Amino acid sequence: MARKPKDTYRKITTIERMFDEQSFVDGVFNDEYILVVGSGVVLDRKQFPHSGGDINQYIIDEINNDRRREQVGFVDHKSFTDVFRGTPLDEMDPIYSMLTDGYDYALSDISPELTNLLRTKLFKIVLTTTIDSYVESLMRDIWGNELRVVNISDNASLKDFQDALEKCRVNKYTQPTLLYVFGKVIAGRPKPRGFVETDVDAIKVIEKWLLDVDTKYIVPFLKEKRLLALGCKFDDWYFRFFWYILTRGFDDTDRDGSKDIDGNLLTSDNLATLFDPDNPSDKQLKEYLIRRGVCMHDDVWGFMGHIHTLLTSTSEDSPFRQMVLAKRRQGGIFISYKSCDVLAASELFCKLSREDGLNVWFDNVSLNVGDEYTKVIREAIHDARIFIPILSPSIAKDLDSQGEDVDTFYSNEWRWASMNENLAVLPVAVDGYDLRGETNKIFEKIVGHQPSGIDMLQKPIDRFNSEKTGYAKLLESIKSHLELTEL
Repeated sequence: MARKPKDTYRKITTIERMFDEQSFVDGVFNDEYILVVGSGVVLDRKQFPHSGGDINQYIIDEINNDRRREQVGFVDHKSFTDVFRGTPLDEMDPIYSMLTDGYDYALSDISPELTNLLRTKLFKIVLTTTIDSYVESLMRDIWGNELRVVNISDNASLKDFQDALEKCRVNKYTQPTLLYVFGKVIAGRPKPRGFVETDVDAIKVIEKWLLDVDTKYIVPFLKEKRLLALGCKFDDWYFRFFWYILTRGFDDTDRDGSKDIDGNLLTSDNLATLFDPDNPSDKQLKEYLIRRGVCMHDDVWGFMGHIHTLLTSTSEDSPFRQMVLAKRRQGGIFISYKSCDVLAASELFCKLSREDGLNVWFDNVSLNVGDEYTKVIREAIHDARIFIPILSPSIAKDLDSQGEDVDTFYSNEWRWASMNENLAVLPVAVDGYDLRGETNKIFEKIVGHQPSGIDMLQKPIDRFNSEKTGYAKLLESIKSHLELTEL
């Protein structure tokens, strides 16, 4: 006997979360956010107007154009995963061919909105759902060799990432990292099936996430973070699955404990921006994400500009001006000196930190009893943005007698600084040290480049007087490197 339909049905409701600017800025500055970059925000819209900045659409258009030249009447495809569904397996994949046959991932092609956001260096962990190398090119330009690249289709990179998380106890992991969520096109593979293109590929990747990635390290690490997704033009079911497993709470608990109408936990700290709100599939995605308690925005380009302003503006009318200034000072300045020059180092520390409000690492005040001296100092140099070695006649004597083989703690600090390619070196000469002499060339070889030094010609009692030329030049250089227009 057929069941009779119920007279009443549970009413399905969705509530759009409001964007909490304070919570967002706090979260970003505390390294709580992971950036998820979708295809829709990769390219510069002005240079690629037909695709609207969407790298997937650009690839489709280019391949369609190539095929039109070969056969008349070729039908445009609107879905990235449908472009060549049904292509014989023994044929070379056209997407693979296009992205590996001398394709130039020029930084100038990338959208300025995405470029500006990543260059803040506030998003160290980035997940990209694209299969091209644009985001990787940009992040390598920003982070250099420090960048870790993890490919869902590459077991070796997954294992390295897992080992690094285990070593860092998961939540303390801070190395700049790019994770290809759905694989990456890599040249030189005989059968390029290391990326999602068809539904079969998607199933394999989801299987990978469930069996190989959802370990006690990788997925828990991602779940502990908040997600900021940009350009989510995803009309495929596998993105919903991906978002679901990353936002599922631990042990049925969440930050606020609230649930949707189906009993699923709401993830109110996550934000997502749709690339095309008029696309029916994107509308469905929006409804799904809202049901998951995600804060939504339709204007991805405007939103990217807005949050960049929130995270970087030091204007008087910015509600987060002091937070921005404080964040920029973090990991700011490391002072290196020889023990006999401690007075000069102390004077400089007091001037920069107490009078000008900068964050300065100085071992006389920054080291605690029981600290592993060498380890703590190496970490401080690694995290710093500016390295100030104080150069004196006593150091000149060491360099003259020992040359590049000089073996002292301060010379080791120089060598550690040379390993940090993102570090600005601003030498300060005191008590007559000659920045243009032959001895200084030895210093330059050890530190790894030829930094422009600042000569403090004044007597010790007033050499760090802000009205004098030397200190004024130093402060100006510091502000420039820390991007501080005003203090």
